[in-house]
Amino acid sequence: MRILSRCIRSPLIFILFAIILGGCAQDKALIKKQAQAKGELGKSLLADRHYTASLNELLEAVRLDPGNPDIHNDLALTYREMRMYTQAISHFDKAIELRPDYSEAYNNLGTVYLILADWNRAISCFKKALTNSVYATPHFAYNNLGLAYYEKGQFRLAVEAYLKAVQANPSFSRAYHNLGIGYEALGEWNKALEAYEESIRYAPDDPRSYFHLGKLYLRLNKLPLAVENLEETIRLDKRDIIAPEAKRLLERIQ
Repeated sequence: MRILSRCIRSPLIFILFAIILGGCAQDKALIKKQAQAKGELGKSLLADRHYTASLNELLEAVRLDPGNPDIHNDLALTYREMRMYTQAISHFDKAIELRPDYSEAYNNLGTVYLILADWNRAISCFKKALTNSVYATPHFAYNNLGLAYYEKGQFRLAVEAYLKAVQANPSFSRAYHNLGIGYEALGEWNKALEAYEESIRYAPDDPRSYFHLGKLYLRLNKLPLAVENLEETIRLDKRDIIAPEAKRLLERIQ
């Protein structure tokens, strides 16, 4: 009877363990779904620049799923936008620890070091981002790499990085704009003009390249072209950021 009793109890024990383990698995899956929902809401709020609300959602998401590198990356982006750079660096580092080939996180971390004017660390991050052969958006890292080299005064290296950015994405207007600035720093005026024109070709409503183009034409004493581009700068600059300087330059010409 004892043997029979043990035989009866053993299957029951296994069934109970299976039920418990199954319940645990379901609980973990539910928690991950909750974390994903919080993470997606936080990311959406970040895109809409509702930073405090985004932070609250992403902090809850990372509490629920601390092993999710994407949530750490989005949380770090929120901290970056809130100018809380120490926290941003910490969570970008955590995202990279969880996913060592996370190029987007390396690139984003590099942008924090750009803000902090730590050019060498920024360059290191962008180069690490670019070691991943399946990185979907290398043009961002190349462009940022160029910015870091430019700030270090290494203009030729900056130009090389910008060229790689437009090779990776031939319609990337921002890199053409920066390429123009790089060529100006090297005194290569014609190449700078071409780069600004390409930037305008792909972003015709952005006043910045018109402004730089106008200033360069003024430098080259091509006054009608300078006036044309400075006037276009003023027309397009709805936020009145560079329009005041464009107006001052026009007054000098006229």
